[in-house]
Amino acid sequence: MEQLAIAIVVAGFVVVAAMLLMRRGPATTGRPEKVPPALRPGDTDDVLESDRLTKVMRAGFALSLFFAVFLPVYWFAEPGRMQGKEERFDEESIERGAKYYAMRADPVTGEPNLSGVECARCHGVDLTGGENTFLDPATGKQRTVRVPDLVGVFKRYEKPPPGYKDAQEFVQATIERGRTDGVLGVAADMPNWSNRFGGPLTEQQVEDIINYLKSVQKEVQVEEGASGEKIFATFCSSCHGTAGTGGVGPAMTGGSEAKVFPSVEDHIAFIKSGSKPGQPYGTTGKGTGGMPPWEGRLSDEEIRLVVEYERSL
Repeated sequence: MEQLAIAIVVAGFVVVAAMLLMRRGPATTGRPEKVPPALRPGDTDDVLESDRLTKVMRAGFALSLFFAVFLPVYWFAEPGRMQGKEERFDEESIERGAKYYAMRADPVTGEPNLSGVECARCHGVDLTGGENTFLDPATGKQRTVRVPDLVGVFKRYEKPPPGYKDAQEFVQATIERGRTDGVLGVAADMPNWSNRFGGPLTEQQVEDIINYLKSVQKEVQVEEGASGEKIFATFCSSCHGTAGTGGVGPAMTGGSEAKVFPSVEDHIAFIKSGSKPGQPYGTTGKGTGGMPPWEGRLSDEEIRLVVEYERSL
């Protein structure tokens, strides 16, 4: 449709140009005209009112009729054309994002990928997570941490941490600024990728990666028979840090959860309902609204396993 519209417009311009360039040369000598057309005497009324006027009027009527039909058709087709361009732009963005995410060489075929920034090195080729070893700036020692999967990251942050309007804003901030144990901007575990924060990627490249991640999202599910540690790593570590060391959410190490919740049942009830802004919980806690309700998202048994794991830290 787009090519047809362009062809029709070009043809229309050619017709108009031909009409404007039409002129009558000398009728007698047949020699090249010496006087510029704009300076030669005009035609008489007899000539102007001859069949030439009829031809010009017919041509004008035909051209008017053409535009009267073409413009409404083009106008009605324009929304579909624009939607098609948006869809194609999104597809191209996803394709670029997939290349940025991938390794610089295909792990199976060895085919080079010069666009790769190797997100897959830590998060897995299939986006199901993995491990990362880095130098902890706080201790000066090597640490190995579990890297979360990304196939359910937008569902996992359906209710984002405080200060973020939605999951995409939080995911973008994490990619741009990096983080360590859930703290954005430290960038020892998760590097800072945006060139706004000293990283190698432009805003468009970061957006392409986000579009790719959104295109591969799946419902977050817990493996059957998963331990409390595995469930915690899948759903809780993104806020509370690897092994509960803290981040956006409070740390859970040193037996702190057993102190805050002397009763296991109170601990379970809190996880099910989540925190409410300004509402006390346990013995010393005060809700911020950042802890989402997990009832319905995790089974009672899965919540109990998480509680047992948290109380063991």
